Order: sequence, then structure tokens, then C-alpha cells
Amino acid sequence: MYLRRLSTTIILITMTAVAAMAYSIEEIPNVHLTDKTQYVSNPDGVLRQTTVDSLNRSIAHIWQSSSAEVVAVVVNSIDGNDIDDYATALFRHWGIGKKDNNNGVLVLVSTEERKAVIRNGYGAEGILPDIICGRIIRDNMVPHFREGDYDGGMLSAVARIDSLLTTPGAVAELKSKYENDEKQENYNAFYGYLALAGSAAAILLLYVLFLAFTPSIKSRFDRYNRLNKIKLLCICATFFTLGMALPALIVLLTAMHYCRNKRRICPNCHSKMHKLPEDEDNKYLTPAQDLEEQLESIDYDVWLCDTCGEVDVYPFPNKHTIYSECQQCHARTSYLESDRIFSQPSTSSCGYGMRTYICRNCGKKSEIYYEIPKTAAPVVILPMGGGSRGGGGFGGGSFGGGSTGGGGASGGW
Repeated sequence: MYLRRLSTTIILITMTAVAAMAYSIEEIPNVHLTDKTQYVSNPDGVLRQTTVDSLNRSIAHIWQSSSAEVVAVVVNSIDGNDIDDYATALFRHWGIGKKDNNNGVLVLVSTEERKAVIRNGYGAEGILPDIICGRIIRDNMVPHFREGDYDGGMLSAVARIDSLLTTPGAVAELKSKYENDEKQENYNAFYGYLALAGSAAAILLLYVLFLAFTPSIKSRFDRYNRLNKIKLLCICATFFTLGMALPALIVLLTAMHYCRNKRRICPNCHSKMHKLPEDEDNKYLTPAQDLEEQLESIDYDVWLCDTCGEVDVYPFPNKHTIYSECQQCHARTSYLESDRIFSQPSTSSCGYGMRTYICRNCGKKSEIYYEIPKTAAPVVILPMGGGSRGGGGFGGGSFGGGSTGGGGASGGW
């Protein structure tokens, strides 16, 4: 007998605790974020699953027909909070409705407080004014709720809202330029990226124009080298700015071509010089320079003055070559023959190695010893106690960032 009474008491206490469960604004499950086909938050199981499925179909029809964002929330308790203030706060917290016309509608029911509210955004007030929202609560919800029939009341109310929001006139008024479940934060981030990329491209263009035309750089050869230093930057910027830095790249390549190929004036007699073609400039190069051209480590431009015989030679190193400058003859004809490691590095000591270079111009063999930095100690990640928390659901939706001015109506039973 005692055990039976104890069991009954425990069951009653448990049922009372469950029934008294209240939710803050942040604790209301936003089911649409995890599954874009769900529009009814029913955390306490007040509604049967068949009712929730039927409501989801009706609300989905509203979303698809008019782009109005309707959502329903049914809970046991809101902990005695004012349901109007609670609904407005929840509406704004979720951002129900499209941000261009605020066409959101929230239907909130709290069984413990015995109150319901229909809250709408600014854009939905013309279709669902306060008086219509009040009638829906009084005529479609309250008669069912008084009998404990929350399923029937919600089905009747949502069906009424569906009929009002999907008429041709209502659709024309509610229709948003945004698609349903657009991730607005992604669009904002994308537009922010475009703005940043555009600014970076404009700054880069101004810098290229400065290098191309500033009178502080007297020599065209020096100007070419200054421009060549930012060539890779302009190419990468063109890619990462989605082509917005292309004008800077075009200006840079045009200026580099001009600096290298525009006819020069002889520094001696001030006559015009001409650039010799590749098959004629070798006789004006030293054997080392000729070898550099053959190895394609440096390309030389030779300018000749036919009046006084002045010869100017300008080197243009190739950055993408295996050859480096020889320590003996200083020609760019030295290549790496071998790379030996004598000792591997560890966490407590450095390693050592030797690179051997051979010059194809003078034959000099150079051995350069180098140090290998210590290796970093492995990072140990200790497992944390407790279970893991799951991530967001697959195929989640989103609300459109709408707001409300507190329009709609509330009522009790």
C-alpha cells in the first residue's frame, strides 16, 4: 500500500514538473532552422504528430504561394510572462518575415497561461489587421481550446490564415523579392566581400597608376622593375576580387611593355636608339651574358645608337629558373647539383645539411652548409569529458530577417 502511494506521488510530481516547464525566448526550439520543411514548434507535445504534419503542409502552402513566413509555436508555459511581449520578442529574435516587406506571422499558444496571440509583421498587417487576428482567435481557436482540443483549434486557425494570405490580392501585396529560406547572412557576407574587393582593386589601380606615371622614377628600367615587383600581386588580386582588379593588371602590363619597348634616347648624342632583335644582340653580349640567355636565366635587351654607336644592355632576370648567381663569376648560371642532410633535426637539437652548386659558366663548385631548425613538439589533445553535441540539422531553412511593430491580437479562454 505504501509503495503504491509512493509511486503515485512520484508520478504526480513528475507530471507537474513537466507541465510546469517554461521556456525563455532563446529556449524555444526553432525547428525551421534544422529542417526547412518544419514550421511548427511543439516541444511539449501538446499537438499530435498528425496535427503537426497537417499544419506543416498548410503553412508550407502559404510560404510557397505568397512568400509570407508563417510559423506556429505551442508550449505548456511561458512562465507567467505577458504573452504579447513574449510573442513580439520571439518574433524579432527569430527574424520572421522577409526583410524587404516584413511579411511574417507568428501564432503562439501557451496552455498553462490559457492564452494565444497572433503577431504579424508590418507587411502582413494589411491582410491580417488586428480585428481579423482577434476574430481568428475568438472564432477559430477559443471554442476548441476551451474543450481542450488544441489540435482542432490550431488546424482551424491556420486554415483561416491560409485562406486569407493566399488570395491573388494578398499574394501581390505579400510577395517578396527574396526566395524562401535564403541565407541572408551569406548574402550580406558576399556583398561585404564585394565591397572590400572593390575597394582593394581601386587602391591597387591607384598604386599602379602612381608607379606608371610618377616623375620621381626617372629611369624606364627602374620603373619596369618597380612594376614587375607587383605583377604577381595584380594577378592574384584579379583572381580573388572576381576580376575587379583586372584594370590594374591591364594598366600594369601596358606600362611594363611601354617601359621595355618604347624607343630610347641616346644619352650621348640624344639621337633615337633602336632595340636589336634576339638573333642580332648576341654579339654585344659577353660570353657569360650569352650563356645566361641560352639558359633563360636572364633575358637581355640591347639598344644601339646608329649615330654614335652607343650600346646599352638591360638585364631582365627570369624568376622561374633553376639557376642562381655564382659566387665566383657572378653569372646567373649556377645550379643545385645535390642536397645532402647529415643529421635530422629533433625537438632538442638542430639538423645540418650541405648543398652543392656547380656553375656552368666558370665551372666553380660551391658547397654551402646550412642548419635545419628544431622540430616542434607534437601537440597532445586531451579528450574532454562528457558527450558531444551535435551540429545543425541537414537541409535547414532560415527566416528572412523581418520584424514586427507588435501588430495582431491576443486572447484567452
